[in-house]
Formats: sequence, C-alpha cells, structure tokens
Amino acid sequence: MRIVIGSDHAGVFLKEILAHSIRRLGHQILDIGTYGTDPVDYPDYAEAVGKAVIDGKADRGVLVCGSGVGASVAANKMPGIRAGICHDTYSAHQGVEHDDMNVLVLGGRVIGSELASELVTAYLGAVFKHESRHQQRLEKVASIEKCYGQLSHRHKRSHVPVITREHYDAILFDMDGVITDTAGIHASCWKAMFDQFLQRWATQNNVTFRPFDGVADYNLYVDGKPRFLGVRDFLKSRGIVLPEGTSRDASSADTVRGLGNLKNELVNVRLASTGADAYPGTVAFIMYVRRMGIKTAVVTSSENCQRVLMAARIEDLFDVRVDGELLVKERIAGKPAPDSFLKAAEMLQTPVQRAAVIEDAISGIKAGTQGGFGLVIGVDRKNNAEELKAYGADAVVNDLSELLVASSKEVLRPAA
Repeated sequence: MRIVIGSDHAGVFLKEILAHSIRRLGHQILDIGTYGTDPVDYPDYAEAVGKAVIDGKADRGVLVCGSGVGASVAANKMPGIRAGICHDTYSAHQGVEHDDMNVLVLGGRVIGSELASELVTAYLGAVFKHESRHQQRLEKVASIEKCYGQLSHRHKRSHVPVITREHYDAILFDMDGVITDTAGIHASCWKAMFDQFLQRWATQNNVTFRPFDGVADYNLYVDGKPRFLGVRDFLKSRGIVLPEGTSRDASSADTVRGLGNLKNELVNVRLASTGADAYPGTVAFIMYVRRMGIKTAVVTSSENCQRVLMAARIEDLFDVRVDGELLVKERIAGKPAPDSFLKAAEMLQTPVQRAAVIEDAISGIKAGTQGGFGLVIGVDRKNNAEELKAYGADAVVNDLSELLVASSKEVLRPAA
C-alpha cells in the first residue's frame, strides 16, 4: 500500500522510526514532514495527510503529534477522513475492520517506539470487513458528515455549484432526463406496458382496474432503476407476484422479464420513430468541462444507452459508459445502490471525493449520496427540487446551463 505519514515537531522522532518500520513491511511511504524540531502547527500536517488520502495519492495515513488529540480533531474535520487515536493493538486493527479507519493517529509523547510499531503493523494488516451492520453505521456517519458539512458551509457556497479542475477530476452523468430528453419516452412506455398488463390482471382476477400513475408510480418505483428491478418494485407496491421468467421471455409473457422486455420493445419503437434529443445546456456544459480536462462518464441502467447517444449524436462526449448491458455482464447493482457510479469512478481512475454526480432521479441521488461522492447535483425536470434535496442533493438546478454560467464566471474572475 501507499502510506502517507506526517507529524508536528512533537512527533517527528516517532514519525522517523515509524516510516522505517512501514518500509520494512513492504509499503511505499509518502513523508510530508515535518522534518525538524522547530515548532509547527499540527493542523497543517493533519490536513496534508488527509488530503493525500482524499486525493488518492495514498491508501492510508499515519499521523503523529504530542498527544494525538489535536491531530485527530483536525483530520476528522475533512470529508472522507476517519481518523482514530489508537494506543493499543486491538483498537488499531478493529478501527479498520469495523469502522474503515483510514488515518491512524498516535501520541509521540504518550507511547514508545516499540508499541507504536506494533500498532502500525496491526493497523496496516487489517481490512474493512464490509459486514452489513458496519456498512450501515458508516453510511450514517457519512450522512452526518454531509448534513453538518452543508450547514457549516452554507454561507460560503453559492446556490449553483462551481465546477473547476481544481476541485473535480470527473463528472458522472445520468442519461435520461440529464443528458437526453428521453425520460418522457421511458415514462410513457412504462405506463403503456403496465396499463396493458393491469387491465388484463384486473379482468382475470375480478378486481378494479387501477392504472399506472405516470408521475407518482414512475418516480417512486421505476425511475432510474434497472428495468427488471423497476418491474418488481412496482408489482410489489400493488401486491402482485409474478414468476421471474428469463431474459428470453416473449414480451407477451406475464413474467417479470416478459413485462420488462415489452417495455424495452416499446422504447425501441419510439426511438426508431422519433429519435432522441440531447439537452443543449447539458451538451454545452459537457464540452466546457472536457476542455478543462475534466473526464466524463454516462451512468445509466438503460440497455439502450449506446443507441440513444448515437441517435442524439453525442456518443463521443464520454470517456466511459456504464450502462445496463455492463451492469448485467458484471453483475453490478443498479441505482439506488452506488455501485454503478463507483464502477464509473474506478474506470476513470478517479477518487470518489474528486468526482461529481449529476442526476434527475431520486434513486440516482440516493446512489450518489451513499457512494460518498464529492458533489451530488440534482436536475429538476419534474418540479421536484425539494424532494431531490431531501434525498441528499447538495444543490439542484433546472438546467446544466446554470452550472456552465456559474463555473465560467469563477474561472474568468480576476485574482484578488
């Protein structure tokens, strides 16, 4: 692993010993100082260690000050940093296994070098267990971090976020409703498919026909999700259980896969007859960020992604495509799980803290928030700005042209 190590003047001697120990364990060292005993301020070195971890220059960090308290307090002010003071080996390894601790903090005036080396060995040898109970707690920690981070910085942040190369290396875009004006096509095809089935179901079971709501049902159960998951979730909301079927089921089959295949057929017919249009503001914004050197990805559950992008003539605007076909091929969980966005960041070799997610669906906002991305922006195409904010969007815009205007103004602003 790549380990960043830093200390203030009170921890410099222990830092030098630990750097040697870490190298002997076979890890790479990034030593950010300090290198002498002249008094320095621990927050500067806590920030430098944390930034190296956030930026992906190091996998974990080791931080030393006099007691360990000050450095720990400072490091934990940084988003994505989980620093812990450990002066016993149990805490040093359990902090990683249960809490995904990524910075070990030690008190140079509290413990000796032999124990400190044992602690570092335990810390670097431990792996986060990813058990559901630990993952759930970490998600709550991330939620607290985001909530109070927004409150403390609200007076500093403009209503519309500024996207610059200094802060972001990649932007991950949802497709339908963000890049292309195809969300309406999907909504109408979902309604046509479900209404056809529900009418048949009502007749067969002697119940009242209740049609699919193209707004409420669409937003709650199918928008942004993989097709077959959307079918399952909506049917469950109506108390209907169907056989799963297979991907080869005919579109006339009353199975989860059959209904999903019918919806896909309807979408393909619409695309063939009407084509697809990209939002001009989105295209202009994508071209702008790419000129700045920011990488771009499209992340969608649609298996028609490439067909839609080609129909809109924008397939060359993305470095990476994570779509429904890849989700099936690699068994990647779709939204609201963060996995598809995490896959895109991995393919772009970008730390999540340096990537922004842009979504118009609640499921996508949830995915971006749970993934710990540096910025999650909602696009209000359905008059649901407050709902997008409630589910974790850092900001909401009506069109991506607003991001272009705000970001270009910041770039052109004269230096103070």
